[in-house]
Amino acid sequence: MDKTPIRTKFVKRLTRIDDQLCFAALARHELGATISALAGASPDAFTTSVFPANPFARRIYRKMKDLPAFATASEQIELQMGVVTGVEHALAYVEEIEDFRAAVHASPADDINVKAPEDQLLAKMSEWSNLAPVAGNYRTLGYLRLLRNHYAHVKVEPTSAFAAYLANHSHSLQRFWANGITDLGGVQFRTLPDGPLTPGKAFALMNVLRVIIEKIDQEFVATLDLDDVIGLVAAEVFDRVKGHDRNAEPLTRKVRAALREGYGEKFDTVLVRRGVDDYLRHRESRSIDD
Repeated sequence: MDKTPIRTKFVKRLTRIDDQLCFAALARHELGATISALAGASPDAFTTSVFPANPFARRIYRKMKDLPAFATASEQIELQMGVVTGVEHALAYVEEIEDFRAAVHASPADDINVKAPEDQLLAKMSEWSNLAPVAGNYRTLGYLRLLRNHYAHVKVEPTSAFAAYLANHSHSLQRFWANGITDLGGVQFRTLPDGPLTPGKAFALMNVLRVIIEKIDQEFVATLDLDDVIGLVAAEVFDRVKGHDRNAEPLTRKVRAALREGYGEKFDTVLVRRGVDDYLRHRESRSIDD
């Protein structure tokens, strides 16, 4: 298996955020040119006279010469909140895969409790996997979590915790991402919190988040096997089909297709049938007990 459905769900969410950032950048570029032209032509005119049909012109009620500064501040909020939302989704992915593994393949590592979510997942992965996880992905997620806090809490300077993280990890993160996997768009991890966020840097951070989820997911799914997931997939498919399709043979075909779509592997039909038969026997025994 090379992916999980959880990865697919959260990558789609990141794509939606990135699309909205792209649209906002497009609209702001066009609107900015219009605002600048109007401000140059009538700098002391108020928004209500320049935009008489706009229902929000009275709400802001400023002279046109003041609007370019508002536009700059508004752009920063849009870009920063896009990054904040993207990081929230990445952290939600982390939480969801931990819960998922505890449900399908419980282990003592499920009880590991570390304050930083990326460190907790790294510790668990180190126990679940026979291979050492790639620490750079988790370190980058930690950086982005602290950057999220920096933007969300409207900090002028990094907190002491963020400053220490920058001192300890920013140079290694810069080297780690100099790998051609994605374009950093000019992002310098050490100085990013100190200056304005540009659209190009926001796009790059969204790409980094996507890559982190994909790479961690590859490591995560390698800790599972067919027996861990087939009962869950069989139950999901069984619940959405009716009649004849709930019989073993057609159900096997549908479960096999769902496994390929969700987990990226075309499993042998015999193995899938075995898992489906086990699921149906278990389901029947539960109904008899009830």
